[in-house]
Amino acid sequence: MENVNGFKKLTVAQQQLLIMTNAKHKAGVGTDYKEDWTPVSVKPLGRNLKVTFKNGEWLHYAPDGTWY
Repeated sequence: MENVNGFKKLTVAQQQLLIMTNAKHKAGVGTDYKEDWTPVSVKPLGRNLKVTFKNGEWLHYAPDGTWY
């Protein structure tokens, strides 16, 4: 995740949230899906993180480990 734009600006807790939630997000899907959903940038958005992916899509990662 060190190469994700904005990762180094996050707090340690936010970095852990990104790592944990991204692992959950990708756990049950195939390789092709995983490649397209590789994070390229992240920024805090209130209590959530806005994560933008290689495919141009973005999701909110919430503190409870969910995404929407």
